[in-house]
Amino acid sequence: MAAPQLPSIDGRVRAIIEAITPSVDGGRFPIKRVIGDQVVVEADCFTDGHDELGCLVLHRHADEKRWSASPMERIGNDRWRGVFTVEKLGSYRYTVTAWVDAFLSWRHDFERRVDAEDLRVAARVGADLIDGAAERARGEARRRLAEWSQRLRAEEDITALKAIGVEETLATLAARYPDRSLESVYPTELIVTVDRERARYSTWYELFPRSCNPTGAHGTFLDCEERLPLPAAGPPHRP
Repeated sequence: MAAPQLPSIDGRVRAIIEAITPSVDGGRFPIKRVIGDQVVVEADCFTDGHDELGCLVLHRHADEKRWSASPMERIGNDRWRGVFTVEKLGSYRYTVTAWVDAFLSWRHDFERRVDAEDLRVAARVGADLIDGAAERARGEARRRLAEWSQRLRAEEDITALKAIGVEETLATLAARYPDRSLESVYPTELIVTVDRERARYSTWYELFPRSCNPTGAHGTFLDCEERLPLPAAGPPHRP
């Protein structure tokens, strides 16, 4: 996936993204994790009206140029959650993208329609949206979506047409190929610093050479040598 691009000012870009967590001082400082940790990202994502949204967490290691994407799920009150795993030392960048999803909005409305003529018109609209998803898909997915679109256009029986439009398996497939041309991208790329597992529980010592001379004079590195076995031995035993 290419690097996210901030959209130009365009009234058709309607998704709003706010309050991303985890974030330290608005992204000024990185969060910290160790290898193998999951980073649970949440954000407020919403739009005007009642259209459905699609949301993704975008993430990449600092050595990578392309972004990976993890799906986000709505957890209530316009709050969305997604997860990715940090698998290499160094730093990762992450952000959130959201868009008004025409296909998901169509399917949500199609399920509630009962008038025969409304269903026929809506089926043709859905077929056009599914054709768009098929163009973005490849291989078997493209074939199945194109076939679904044709069935929506050809079916005359209203009961059968309604059943075709709400097929769960095909809807899940179409949702994998959304139209993100009018997506919003959170403008700040947040950072997570990834350490070794030992960083979670190891003890860190500070040693000031100038204070290592037992006579009170200014210490040297030679004075430090005598104290090096002490941290290696661990803290003193306390009964």
